[in-house]
Amino acid sequence: MDTEIKLIREIRDKEMVMRSKPWIYFTLIMAVAVWAVALGGTATAGKVTSRVEMRAGKAYVTIANPFIALTFEPSRGGRCVSFRFLDNGEEIIGKTPYSGMFIDHWAKYSWPSGLMWLPYKYKLVGDGKTKVGIQLWIRVPEKGGGKGARTAAASLKIPTSPDLVGLIVQKTIWLNADNDVIVVDEEIKNPTQESRSVAPYIQHNLNMGGSRYYDNWYMPSTRGIVVRVEPSKAGGKPIGPNWVLDPVAGWIAVNDRQSKRGMLFVFDYNYLEKIYTSGVTAEWFMESVPVGPGKSFKFSYIVKPIKGFEDIVHGSRNIVADIRPDEKGNKIQVAFDIAAVSKRLSGVTADFRIVGWRSKKEIDRKSIKIGRLGFDKVRKEFSFRRPKNLADGVVIKAVVRGNGFEDRFEYYYAGDREEYDRRYNPFATKGMALAGSKGGAYFRKQPRKHKIFEKPDFSRIARPAPDRFKVLVVFGLYTQILNIDDALAGWRHKGNTPQFTWANCPPNAVETFPGTYDELFSYNTVVLSDVNYKAIGDIGFEMICDYVEQGGNLLVTGGPYAFGNGEFEDTRFLEVLPVKLSGPFDLKWAGKGKSWRLEPVNSSHPVLKGVSFRQSPRVFWMHFVEPKKGAEVVLQAGGHPVLILGRYGKGRVAVLTLSPTGEAKPGEVAWWDWDGWSPLMKNIFTWLNE
Repeated sequence: MDTEIKLIREIRDKEMVMRSKPWIYFTLIMAVAVWAVALGGTATAGKVTSRVEMRAGKAYVTIANPFIALTFEPSRGGRCVSFRFLDNGEEIIGKTPYSGMFIDHWAKYSWPSGLMWLPYKYKLVGDGKTKVGIQLWIRVPEKGGGKGARTAAASLKIPTSPDLVGLIVQKTIWLNADNDVIVVDEEIKNPTQESRSVAPYIQHNLNMGGSRYYDNWYMPSTRGIVVRVEPSKAGGKPIGPNWVLDPVAGWIAVNDRQSKRGMLFVFDYNYLEKIYTSGVTAEWFMESVPVGPGKSFKFSYIVKPIKGFEDIVHGSRNIVADIRPDEKGNKIQVAFDIAAVSKRLSGVTADFRIVGWRSKKEIDRKSIKIGRLGFDKVRKEFSFRRPKNLADGVVIKAVVRGNGFEDRFEYYYAGDREEYDRRYNPFATKGMALAGSKGGAYFRKQPRKHKIFEKPDFSRIARPAPDRFKVLVVFGLYTQILNIDDALAGWRHKGNTPQFTWANCPPNAVETFPGTYDELFSYNTVVLSDVNYKAIGDIGFEMICDYVEQGGNLLVTGGPYAFGNGEFEDTRFLEVLPVKLSGPFDLKWAGKGKSWRLEPVNSSHPVLKGVSFRQSPRVFWMHFVEPKKGAEVVLQAGGHPVLILGRYGKGRVAVLTLSPTGEAKPGEVAWWDWDGWSPLMKNIFTWLNE
C-alpha cells in the first residue's frame, strides 16, 4: 500500500501531468486502482464491504467504504481496534489495552466502567452495497457491568450496581459508500419490570498521525473554544485543560498541526453533561435519563474525518468551520474556512456581525455567498476596521444558512498577541481558550437544553390507589439527618401507613427514578431532598412538573445542591415552586458560633398544630428566597421565610429552605433534633394530601 500511496501523492503534486498529458494521468489512475485490488485493498470504489476473521479464537469484524476501514473486536467491549484511512494508510488507534474507539461507559463512574471489557454479541447489517454496519450489544450482567477496573480480570469480579443489571446496551456503527462520515446509533433498552435511570458516556481513544504529538483538541465552553495543545515531541508538556464542565454545544474535535488532518465528533447537546480529553481521547458524558419498563433511550452521534483546517471553532452535523482573524494595519483580516459534514449542501450563505464585547456596540456586518458546499474545505475572506479598543475584545457572530439548515456560533478576538498568550502561555491569567475566558472578559451563557419526548393523555393515567399511601423520596446529601420516615411514624392517611421508595440521588446522576408517568403518578407525595437539576435531568423534572400540575404533591427541602445551588435557571421547575430564588449560591451561613432561631409566622396555621417551639430550635444554614404572591409563609428564621406553601395547577407544593448542616453549641438544639420536627412533618404531609 505504501507504493500505492506514494503514487497517488505524486499524481496530486504534479498537476502538469494532468493538464498537458491527460492520457498519462488516466493510465496511472487505472494502474493504481488495479494495484489496490491486487494488494488486498479493503474497499472497492463506490461500494462498502465487510468481512469476519478469526484470530486466536476471537472474531474480528471489518467494515469499509472507499475512504476508511474499521475493525472491531466484539469480545472486548465491542470496541473498534483499527481505524485506517485508505488514502494514505494512516492508522489512528494504538495497541495499548485501553486503545480503541466507540467504547461504552456509565457516566456515574470514573473511568473505566466495566462495559469496555465485556464480550458483546454482533451482527452485520445494511445492504452491503451502499451502506454497511456492525451492530453490537450486551445484556448487562450481575458482575463486571457497572464500575470497572483497569484489567478485564479485575473488572469482571466487581458486582454490578442493581440499577444496571439486565439493561441491554446496543450500538450500530454505519458506513456509507458516498462519504466518510461515520454514523453511530445507540440504544439502552430496559427489558426489566422496573424503571431505571441511565447516563452513558462514550470514549474514543485515538492519535492523529499515529501519536499524540502535534495534536490540538477543541471543546466548546462558556469561555469560548477551549484548546488543549499537545507537545511536539517526547518530554514536552501539554498546555490547556482536560475538562469542559460547562459545554455550550455538542462536539469535540482533534486536529494534527503538521498534517492538518483531524476528527470531529458531534453529539446531542440536549443530553450532554460534560466533555473531556486526556490528550488522546474524545469523551463525553451524558445526563441521566429515566427509562421505563419495556422502554429504551435512543441517541446517535457522528464521527467525521476533516482535512486542511488550521483550527476548529464550530462543528455540527451540517458543517465544520474555523474563523481566523489577523491584524493587518488598521484592519482585521478574517479567514473563514468551512466544509460540509454529513452531506453536500446547497444555497449556503454566511452572515457575520462584529460586536464590541464590552461596548456591546455593532462594529460591522458582512455577508458571504458560498452556494454549493462539499466535503472539501472552502476558504472565504473578509475584513473590518480595527477598533481602537481591540484589547477590550470583539465577538464575531456567525450565522450560516443553507437549504434545510441554520447554524449559529461565535468567536471572541482581542488581538493577535492576546490570542497567542491564551493558547500557548501556561502562565496567562485568562486561561487557554480560543474565544476568551470567564476570568478576563468574554463569557457565553450555556443554552437551555430541550429534550423531546411524548407525553400521555393525563386524563387516562390512574391516580394513587385508595388503599395505599406511597411516598417517593429522591434523596441527596444529608437526607438521613431528616429521618423523614421516622418523623412520620404513627401518621396515617385515610388509614394507610406511608410506604417509602428511596431513590439515591448523588449530584452527578440519580440512580433510580420513575421511567413512566404511570409509575410517577402512582405516588401520593414526592420529596426532593437536596436535589439539583442535572441529577434528575430535563425529562425527570418535566415529569415532576406535570405530576404536580395534574394534582400531585411535592415537598422540596434544602441543602448544598438545592434551590439556587441546584442550577434551576430558566427551567419550568421554577414555576412550580412557591418562591423566587435569589440566584446561585443562595445557601447562607449564620456565621461561626452563630445561628438563627426558628419561629412561627402564624401560630394558628394548621401546619403548626401541636408544634412546640419551647426548645428554641436553631438554624445554621438556609437558602434565602422570596415568597411568590399568594404563597403562605408558615415559618421563618432570622426574618427570612423558611417554610412556604403554595399551589401549582391542581397540586400542592411545600418548600423548606433549611439545610441540615451545621453544629449546635452546648445548650442549643438543632432544628432537625427539635421535638417539634416530627409533628411538623406530619402536619406538612396532611396539608399536602388534603
